[in-house]
Amino acid sequence: MKTVTKLIIVLMLAYLLTMNQSTQNQIASAQSSHRIYLPTVSNIVPTWAYQETFDGDPSSPSQSLLPDDLDFSVTHRTVPGENFRVFNSYPADHGNNCDGPNPNISPLPQHAVTTSHFSNSTNPDPGFFICKNHMMSSMGDVEAYSVTAFWPRQEFDFSQGGTLEFDVNINDNHHRSWFEIMITPRSELKVGAAHEDLPIDETYPKDRIIFEFMNNKRYIQVGTGAIDPLGKIVEQSDGAYWSVMYPNDPANVDRRIRRPMHIKIEQNQITWSIQKADGTFDDFSVAVPGGLPFTRGLVVFKTHAYTPNKDGNRDMFTFHWDNIRFSGPVVGRYESFEANDVIYLQENGNRQIGEKQSVSINLPHIGPNPVLFGQVHNPMRGQVLLSVNGRPNIVVNPYDYNPGTCSSSGWKSFQLPIDPAWLKVGNNTFTWTIGPRPGCADQYLWNGFSIMGLEVQFDLP
Repeated sequence: MKTVTKLIIVLMLAYLLTMNQSTQNQIASAQSSHRIYLPTVSNIVPTWAYQETFDGDPSSPSQSLLPDDLDFSVTHRTVPGENFRVFNSYPADHGNNCDGPNPNISPLPQHAVTTSHFSNSTNPDPGFFICKNHMMSSMGDVEAYSVTAFWPRQEFDFSQGGTLEFDVNINDNHHRSWFEIMITPRSELKVGAAHEDLPIDETYPKDRIIFEFMNNKRYIQVGTGAIDPLGKIVEQSDGAYWSVMYPNDPANVDRRIRRPMHIKIEQNQITWSIQKADGTFDDFSVAVPGGLPFTRGLVVFKTHAYTPNKDGNRDMFTFHWDNIRFSGPVVGRYESFEANDVIYLQENGNRQIGEKQSVSINLPHIGPNPVLFGQVHNPMRGQVLLSVNGRPNIVVNPYDYNPGTCSSSGWKSFQLPIDPAWLKVGNNTFTWTIGPRPGCADQYLWNGFSIMGLEVQFDLP
């Protein structure tokens, strides 16, 4: 072979080897880029702005282990002349030694609890307690319709999208007791709210996102601009019962099983996912036409009990909560200090105009932006008067009165920003007075009102 020919062959081989190496490098580079790209946003664990795991394994149902960054409230449907009494006891899950609730044990391990209007965050209703590293909220059939509520004293900011997670039992055959999550701006908080067609005293706030697991189905409502039943922009339920979609899910009958819930809030869509028995999730998504009406609010966990003894139910009054957390920046934190008593300026008939009653709230310090929060019973416009530490009376109004009237029946939530100069470190006196009867009030209404759940709130950094 001639030298020139050999040289050409050598050069061609070198060229082919170079091209092959270059191709291999490109493939490796592409594969390397692909491996880096694989972890998607959905797999990234959110940065939790709030998280509560309810750690504690006491030898008996414990309220001392309840987190002090939660607020607690219980509202019972109005009973004339009986606003403040201790109701009959009912069975709550877990025995006196925290056993259960094991459906294979008879009788079911439970213990008796009582409820009343006197409870607050300092002294929560006995239906709130901790056993086996999770928290219970329970309510039996005590006065036809009752609502329990607890919520972190911190707002959930989902302006850039947000994730809310929690674990809870979903057992079937519990049709007249159900749980609900309500997200609403702190300035609109209603602790005893329910659907307008249910026999409780107040309906959902003007701005709300409702997640309800009732009759074994998910339900989502988004509303703005008017209290329920008005203002709805989204209202949608699951197409089938969970127990029908997944009849072999052991969580349908065993309350010890708490299913992880994952709620993803986006500007134009909300997705509520429940973990199935195989570890995967079932998604229920709804579109939000026009986008979310608000992007920050308190997350209120509620238990509804509507004559729950009906349909043969005698012992299923308890929901089991764990691993509550939400994403977003840490915003809207506050602390609260409760009154030492309730105000009862009512009876089965009129009370005298000008009658007074006082309660005290001890404040260890004066924080920024003080707000007075509570519930008022049967208020008439202009008749609920309050003096703080001897100052002139101011009028306290609930968020809303009955449509077309200047009165409101039953228990209504209220908020009242107050001047920090009115408060002092130590004991503060809040004196309530029955004011003049408004001329617009119906004649059959009795003068007087009651106050419960009174607290002073201060913002935290």
